[in-house]
Amino acid sequence: MGAKDVVLIIDDSTAIGILLTEFLKKLGYADIKTTTTGESGLALFKELINNKIIPLVFLDYNLPDTNAKSVMSQILIIQPDTKIIIETASGKDEDPIKEVIGLGAYHYIQKPIHFEAIKNVMKILEEEESILEHTSSVDNDGYHLIDRYFNTYKRVTLSRLIEQSNLSEKDVTTYLKKLISEGKVVELQNIREICCNACGSLKLAQIYQCPNCKNSNFDQVKLIEHFDCGNFSPESTYGNDKCPKCKKQIKALGVDYRVLHNRYLCKKCDEIFQDISNESLCLKCNTSFKIDNGRWRESMEYKLTHAY
Repeated sequence: MGAKDVVLIIDDSTAIGILLTEFLKKLGYADIKTTTTGESGLALFKELINNKIIPLVFLDYNLPDTNAKSVMSQILIIQPDTKIIIETASGKDEDPIKEVIGLGAYHYIQKPIHFEAIKNVMKILEEEESILEHTSSVDNDGYHLIDRYFNTYKRVTLSRLIEQSNLSEKDVTTYLKKLISEGKVVELQNIREICCNACGSLKLAQIYQCPNCKNSNFDQVKLIEHFDCGNFSPESTYGNDKCPKCKKQIKALGVDYRVLHNRYLCKKCDEIFQDISNESLCLKCNTSFKIDNGRWRESMEYKLTHAY
């Protein structure tokens, strides 16, 4: 992706879409496309890819017709090297942020969205791409990438730093000792990480799928069981609190009906399931594999103590 190429915003809030567009235009991004649903966002993404365009994607964590897991899974299956920036109200140390980064998101911005936050994320993206495009001074550039990685993700393993920086293990270890001596980084413990079983890369995304048909287009739903007639279907089918099977009104939770949370509905085969099937997708060589077939790598984890 070029520094000022196409941006795709997938957010159900028209106001946020306008705000992001204005911020990005100030930073020189002119070709910005917005959609308000996961379905329309994916359709536009596919259209861009078919035209040989890989957009930078801003993706809302919560969408009205689907969820970020489903959308991100489908995007990365289509184009594994897509940069996806998640918009979320969660803080940087909360589980949703750790989850989306682990699933393959490039970065995140916290709501309410401010111009400086967008500016910082785009600066990181552009600097990283500039470094990767110009390899004549790989050592200094590699150290710069290590600095950026620490200041972005706060905790990182030696193995990831080696892969991210393209430096040797000796050079990275020496630089880490320097950061430790300066009080900028502390050593934590050895961490095991799964890596690609084909090329050994740690740059993986998690692809979530329907266990029945292996489709990644699904919704998170609540299910309602009506005790009187035994109907068992998504909450959306109970219009005006009436059972879609017997047409009776449901009134008392726990008396004439119950609600089951955290279920999923496949948009392709209509299967309702609780446990999502998932595979790892290598963003380097595009190999997909089950976690049982992955390789494991162990290395020391380091934590940033203060930004530098």
